Amino acid sequence: MPVEQFAGICYVTLPIMKFQRIWFSVAAGIFLLLIIQLLYDPISSAKHSLDVNRIQTGYSQARAQWEQADIRDYTFEIRGSSQSICPVNAVIQVRDNAVTEVHPLDLDSPLPTRKWEDPFWGSEVFLCSYANFTFTHILDMVYHILQTAPSSLLAAEFDPGAGFVTRFQDGIFSGNGWLNPKVSEFYNEFTITDFQEQ
Repeated sequence: MPVEQFAGICYVTLPIMKFQRIWFSVAAGIFLLLIIQLLYDPISSAKHSLDVNRIQTGYSQARAQWEQADIRDYTFEIRGSSQSICPVNAVIQVRDNAVTEVHPLDLDSPLPTRKWEDPFWGSEVFLCSYANFTFTHILDMVYHILQTAPSSLLAAEFDPGAGFVTRFQDGIFSGNGWLNPKVSEFYNEFTITDFQEQ
């Protein structure tokens, strides 16, 4: 084979081989990323980290709004539970930044003060004591979680006008990979509606 013909074959073949190596490397990289995603689901973990950062930013703004509003007398409706041990469905009345009346939605009359706290869990679980249900205490609870266990904070939303918490969930977050199955276990969750300043 003449040298010129051999050089021509090499000139055509070498770029094709180089392209094939690049394509194989890219394909292998994409395949590896897909396997990691299927096994461990790092995308969900990254999204959760971004959500927690968004909540931290929202918390700072909401706290400033609430303190600036300086609302001390108000009512609101709260619905939620703490691992099914302390269902919370009531209209709460707050006077001078302290709970003064709890009216369960399924009862005709307010709850006596002695029944505001669950006898077994009241001193340990936030939602098991109605005395905790002022917006200041709820914001304090969110702050405590952000400082001590931010990854357990699954959702927190704030009122755009006054800054109080309107929705909250905490619990265990895990990705959705085959080796890391998702476990959505909520410790505490509640929603707040019908806020009225008095």
